[in-house]
Amino acid sequence: MRYRRRRDGLRLTQKGRLAVGYDADLTLFALQHAPTVLVDAEKESLQADTILVPLAAIRAGKGYLTEQGSAENAFDF
Repeated sequence: MRYRRRRDGLRLTQKGRLAVGYDADLTLFALQHAPTVLVDAEKESLQADTILVPLAAIRAGKGYLTEQGSAENAFDF
């Protein structure tokens, strides 16, 4: 319910759901084994073994490939 109020307050009433009549804005990721140290704004760190690599996005019905997505995957937008 809180999300809906925030969405409506920002006038994003067609966002936030995968359903008929809503915008389907998506980002497609791949999980990649890549040991990495993540550091936040307060300089706190965390060791991660896996990262999310963005491959493509779909916004307002149009597909966009990242460089990684173009190199590694075949999408038919």
